[in-house]
Amino acid sequence: MCGIAGLYARRGTVDPRMVRAMTAVQTHRGPVEEGYLLTPRVGLGMRRLSIIDVAGGRQPVYNEDGSIAVVFNGEIFNYRELRAELFERGHRLTTASDTEVIVHLYEERGVDCLHAFNGMFAFALWDGRRERLFLARDRLGVKPLYYWDGVQGLAFASELKALLLCDFVERRPDPHAVLDYLALMYIRAPRTPFQDVYKLLPGHYLVADRAGTRVDAYWRLADHCTPARISVPEAVERVRELLRDAVRLRLRSDVPVGAFLSGGIDSSAIVALAAQESATPLRTFTVDFGPDSFDEVRYARLVADRYATAHHEMRATVDDALQELPRLVWHMDEPHGDSAIVSTYLVSRFAASQLRVVLSGSGGDEVFGGYRRYFDGGVVDHLYRRLPWGLRAAGARWARRVSEELGARLAWNALPAEQRYLRTLSLFQAPERRRLLGGVVQDALDLREVFAAVPRADPVNRLMYVDAVTYLPDDILHVTDRMSMAVSLEARTPFLDYRLVEFAAGLPGRWKVDPWRRSWKILLKRAVAPWLPPAILARPKWGFGAPLRAWMRQGLLDVLPRVYRESAAVRAGLLQADGVAALLQAARTGPMPVHVGQQLWSLLVLELWSRLFLRGPAAQAPAFTLRDLAA
Repeated sequence: MCGIAGLYARRGTVDPRMVRAMTAVQTHRGPVEEGYLLTPRVGLGMRRLSIIDVAGGRQPVYNEDGSIAVVFNGEIFNYRELRAELFERGHRLTTASDTEVIVHLYEERGVDCLHAFNGMFAFALWDGRRERLFLARDRLGVKPLYYWDGVQGLAFASELKALLLCDFVERRPDPHAVLDYLALMYIRAPRTPFQDVYKLLPGHYLVADRAGTRVDAYWRLADHCTPARISVPEAVERVRELLRDAVRLRLRSDVPVGAFLSGGIDSSAIVALAAQESATPLRTFTVDFGPDSFDEVRYARLVADRYATAHHEMRATVDDALQELPRLVWHMDEPHGDSAIVSTYLVSRFAASQLRVVLSGSGGDEVFGGYRRYFDGGVVDHLYRRLPWGLRAAGARWARRVSEELGARLAWNALPAEQRYLRTLSLFQAPERRRLLGGVVQDALDLREVFAAVPRADPVNRLMYVDAVTYLPDDILHVTDRMSMAVSLEARTPFLDYRLVEFAAGLPGRWKVDPWRRSWKILLKRAVAPWLPPAILARPKWGFGAPLRAWMRQGLLDVLPRVYRESAAVRAGLLQADGVAALLQAARTGPMPVHVGQQLWSLLVLELWSRLFLRGPAAQAPAFTLRDLAA
């Protein structure tokens, strides 16, 4: 695992000092060593967290004649098989690392080499013969990659803060990104908080040369949503085979591997398989939020006891948030309202005190149907999809005369699927967003193009597809990468092995979610049932976020007005002071619903991000705490 950065010059020459600075600001991603390729035309830099070929896997890695070089963040899990194939075809490999297979497969296949890789990765390859820069990101977006492109050249990095050190990258906030954030709690790719800076989309690559820049897809999940011809028993067995092999591949490492264990189905299944494959007791890690949250510890202990893992637990409190939040916002690079940043960071820090690598259950919900929103979507679309929109709306108007509640429900059902999805996920609804934004940007969130990519998918699979290409990479995986890398820990995600994702995408939605019986992950539960205690399969679902409403009562609510006294977000025009003040006042004078606690948290994160990224270079993690700001 690494942090990478670099510059490509179409005009003028590369500034080596800038490449070194961009690389150094990502030292937390790779504290072991650094490496560079520095020429007038291109500069590549990397910081390395050594996991495979610890002694010999230094980067950049070159082909036999030195004309091709690569810097790489992530892992190619099938590298042993690829190395064997390359040896058979006469290639001379000089390391035992996974990185080296990239340059040699590129020699043979060009950009089509990407189809050979089973892994999580973002890399930059310089083809000296063609004077061409080649960037790529893994299929599901486990690893990040940002870039800026202009007439003078291109800059790229694993983290946004590295790009902001370039003197030609302007810090012009994108108001549409703020709109994304207020609605979804994250910013949808390829957009970033700043205009003219982009995230390379999952499953995409970029080629830059003197003629210009081309971005294209090499993999699309939508291409794998065609229904498979298979029985339920066959599907169950195939899921077992694929998940077991995904875990086996992700245990490949020259350093010990542990696992996060929340006691949910996903992490428990991963721990069960990893423990069976491990010659020594698997080390597992759980975070506990105490009496203010759902008790996941007892479920985690059931799995830990069954597989005799070396289990470790830690307690998180509101003081952790007050102490660490500014630092976490800096590591996140973008405003990100998911309170799971706290729990993910704390359990990552806990694990990093013992290990460099852990397995995570991230992705199981999106691949096998783990969210309640699939229930309503499946039922509503089943009943309404054959009715014209106008007939649905007329029925809602009639029902409102009978009962306001019935009319509101039918009006909701009459909405197109993409509008119901957005309203379900939106933290601030449209009127609230308008109050906070003050009409600075038109409220025009639109996911019609994403929904349209899978027109023949059943209602449940369509919602799952949208989550997999938006919420998964831009929220879940963003949090997992940044919070683990903040403490130099590599998190691997077996559920996102592309073979398992492709297979699951072709299975009927009714095999994953039954909206009528309110059952989710049906097929996955059947597949993993032999490996897990019955209580794990029967337990209620609970998210990985922090107990925000309790934390607000325990001190966070008192901090907010003082933090917003001199608001950087308001001064930058991202928010309107009146809208913020009204929300704070309402929270202090009345009962606090769960979603209001989340809203207040999201505004706090946006304010911290504005102070860190709009005022200065963001070249180092902040030393202040929330209490310091509120003093």
